[in-house]
Amino acid sequence: MTPPSVIFALLLMASGLAVAQISPTQSSGTELLQAGKFAEAREAFEAVLDANPEDADAQAGEVTASEQLALEARGKGHADDALRALLRAQEYAPKNSRLLFDLGIQEDEMSLYQDADKTLATVEQLKPGDPQVEYAVARVKLDLGELDAAREKMQAYLKSQPNDAGAHYGLGRAYQLKLDVDHARVEFQRSIELQPAQTEAYYQLGDIALDQGNFVEAIANFNKTLTRNPSHGGALAGTGQAYFKQKQYSQAEDFLERAVIAAPEYEKGHYYLGLTLARLGRKEDSERELAIATKLANEANKNAASGLHLILPAANQ
Repeated sequence: MTPPSVIFALLLMASGLAVAQISPTQSSGTELLQAGKFAEAREAFEAVLDANPEDADAQAGEVTASEQLALEARGKGHADDALRALLRAQEYAPKNSRLLFDLGIQEDEMSLYQDADKTLATVEQLKPGDPQVEYAVARVKLDLGELDAAREKMQAYLKSQPNDAGAHYGLGRAYQLKLDVDHARVEFQRSIELQPAQTEAYYQLGDIALDQGNFVEAIANFNKTLTRNPSHGGALAGTGQAYFKQKQYSQAEDFLERAVIAAPEYEKGHYYLGLTLARLGRKEDSERELAIATKLANEANKNAASGLHLILPAANQ
């Protein structure tokens, strides 16, 4: 699936600086935009908007400057600053669909799923039937666990973009989480047909095979994942689990040790490593890994129950 950061960057590149839409009355802000002085340009446009909130040209300049500031912040790894920049612009351009789309993507990437859902619902009202918006909404619905809604939105998107491998993968995940593994497998296989050089669809096919007790098939699919990404924690753990189920404990230990190094927060890796070490007679090491697995599981349950939700004050941050 196309990462949100890629969508966001492409959107900004497509939008450009939009200076041609800014009227001569915004010459100071326009010149600052052209010079790449985005913070100063934003201040200039906000000065106009403080006097005339409905000035469309100043709103367009505000959005463009803020998008560029958000992109700069993201490039430095400052997600909170990127979010603040977009929320600040929203105060001045509350109905700008491009800005709201950017904001929804940013919120989703920061795991602020409820906020992203609300933001993108507004974008849907402004741009009904837009494929890009349908795709973004589908992603958020999937993150929220609203699987039927995610499936419907992804199917709607695929009507206009049937050859999008990432969308077929996303639809497969919606089916898989609903335990409809037959439809999930079809979508993952279609994703691979469209984009053979990938890891995630192979990983999910391996996970389905593992759950169904098809351990040889599971290992084969996990191996395809690991060929392209040797540090894929899920595939390492899945391979180890498959070997454990077949009572091949030495092989299981090898993959599970690598899994907990590659993905130390992945509870299942620690859990099966603990079970494997117990079978190998390493009681203390086993108890340590099982304790880590229990701690990670409790933390995951606590985070799921809390329901991440954040609205930062936007203006003048």
